[in-house]
Amino acid sequence: MGYSKGLGRLRTLQEEVGFTLVEVLLALFLFALIAGVIFAAFAAVASGVEKGRQSIELYRVGRVALLHMAQEVGAALPPPTGSDMRFQGKKNADGGTGHDRIDFLTIPYRRYSDKVPSYELCRVAYYVADNPQEKTALFREEDCSGEEDERRERATQLELTDLAVGLEITYYDAEKDYEEWPPNRDDQSLLPCRVRLALTLRDAQQYARVFMTTVALPMRGACEDARTRRTQTQTSGLPASGR
Repeated sequence: MGYSKGLGRLRTLQEEVGFTLVEVLLALFLFALIAGVIFAAFAAVASGVEKGRQSIELYRVGRVALLHMAQEVGAALPPPTGSDMRFQGKKNADGGTGHDRIDFLTIPYRRYSDKVPSYELCRVAYYVADNPQEKTALFREEDCSGEEDERRERATQLELTDLAVGLEITYYDAEKDYEEWPPNRDDQSLLPCRVRLALTLRDAQQYARVFMTTVALPMRGACEDARTRRTQTQTSGLPASGR
């Protein structure tokens, strides 16, 4: 009898050891919930780091491209007598909104070909257009051949960045601003006083940022507007104050 009772109690304890199906399912649910929260937190951190990296890269590319353009536009030269290589700005050159194009004559501060002398006068152009991968990109075009027919065949095209989605350019003379240059056909050889460049870049997250600067063209010469001239005339006509 005693042995039977002991065996019965042992069998009862064995039946009570372990987990029920409900307990196992509840444990799995809690584990999945905690793992999901941890994974979401790590994913959010990784996404934030990636967005920050892309933002820094976008800023770096934008500043470098804008500085490059500003340096060369600021060094634009008037065309030689009898030359057709004049300063020219076109609004939406390829038909796309915000796809302006600027062409000018300069001595590039950086050479992309060893065959071109460092003192050679070249025609440089900046514009936004589609690249072979059908992505909008910023291009720089350089031509040092001198002749119209040769320029179209020998122009060197360089893709600066495929993050560019727009380039808007405004031209200023002494009186007002223009969307295209030259403003009239009578001043084909004239340079603008200032040029404002607005370059729009967009990263993989579709975040767009506009980089803008205004460049003065020293080779244009004096660019005083009528108000400035009147002020200087009135100032120069005042009597000198005695001490």
